[in-house]
Amino acid sequence: MILVERPPNFDQILKAFPDADKPGVIFAYGDFIYNPSGNAIPGPLFAHEAVHQQRQQGPGKMSPEIWWQLYIEDNAFRYREELLAHVAEYKAQTHGLDRNQKHKLLMSTAARLTAPLYNYVPPRSLTQAIYDLKWEIDR
Repeated sequence: MILVERPPNFDQILKAFPDADKPGVIFAYGDFIYNPSGNAIPGPLFAHEAVHQQRQQGPGKMSPEIWWQLYIEDNAFRYREELLAHVAEYKAQTHGLDRNQKHKLLMSTAARLTAPLYNYVPPRSLTQAIYDLKWEIDR
């Protein structure tokens, strides 16, 4: 489902990620995808957000509220969650691509994974993101 209103705890999210209310920024909150601009969401981004939605539902006592609290407070958790979602986004785009096109896609995916939007402290390097993406993609 698409949500255009602000989700619960949006003030906390915005405090941790000041660009979260910028045009074009979308994110998952439980069963919803927050999409305030109302722009069409490409399939690969749906795949990305679906990973977040699934992981917010489990395992154990996970909930969107607990997931978001961890996502905001724990840089390692945030990076891992984004890594998994970016892998899904990458895989959703690779059908029919040759080796060179896949390499370019990997580079652009790594750049998005390390984007300032995620507010990693300390910032993640592009080199590490490439390595991590390759490892997850090949598992």
